[in-house]
Amino acid sequence: MVGRPQTRSDGKLPAVGNTVDVQDASYTNTIGAPYLTAHWKDPRFDPDQHAFYYVRVLEIPTPRWTTYDAKQLGVRLPEDVPASIQERAYSSPVWYTP
Repeated sequence: MVGRPQTRSDGKLPAVGNTVDVQDASYTNTIGAPYLTAHWKDPRFDPDQHAFYYVRVLEIPTPRWTTYDAKQLGVRLPEDVPASIQERAYSSPVWYTP
């Protein structure tokens, strides 16, 4: 992927960062990638075995709903919850049947 080379030995990308401004309950969409393209081949693929594949992705961090509420209502942010959250998404699986 352009701009984010793999620097970890396990093949995962490093964390994308966090632009959340907790005091203003805002964030900027200036990090991460607008799209992702990749090619992956299962190194242990066995054409005689059933298999399934899916993709997991992470959204850039955004203010948590309690952060928006605290800003809107003019109250202190609760100390027992995080100020931001990073949502996840999962693709539909692709099933392989021999």
